[in-house]
Amino acid sequence: MNNQTENKMNERSGGTTPAIYPVCRFCGNVQMPVGKYNTQEEADEAATLRCDCFDARNYRIEVEQKKRREENVEKLRQNLNEFSSYCQNRGVELQGDLRETIFNAGVSVLDNIVLNVSFKFARMKVTISKNGKGALVIAFVYSDGARVEV
Repeated sequence: MNNQTENKMNERSGGTTPAIYPVCRFCGNVQMPVGKYNTQEEADEAATLRCDCFDARNYRIEVEQKKRREENVEKLRQNLNEFSSYCQNRGVELQGDLRETIFNAGVSVLDNIVLNVSFKFARMKVTISKNGKGALVIAFVYSDGARVEV
């Protein structure tokens, strides 16, 4: 923005506080404010998320993917808490390093580092993978140890 544009914006806002106009950080497109912004950076982030330029669309997809990942990591954490209770009811402890290892493996599946993981401990088997829709699937099986050979 040049000084003339900034001066006109200050005149419109009454000259007391400079008006903050959102600007796309990729293409420089200035947008009308849709709300109050505390900082220029906050306004620019809002403009970038609303802009239709190629880079802004890619950025918006990236932001949405990060948000979904964080939500999925939190769901994984909650499911492991429930799984811990399930294990305790069967006399198997899921604490400390083992729990952390299973959690980290689940995050690796979420991040597409590995396709699936499988753990066997005590009398439990845990398999973590993704389904066709990309949702994380945690399968656990408890075995009572009964086995018959004829």
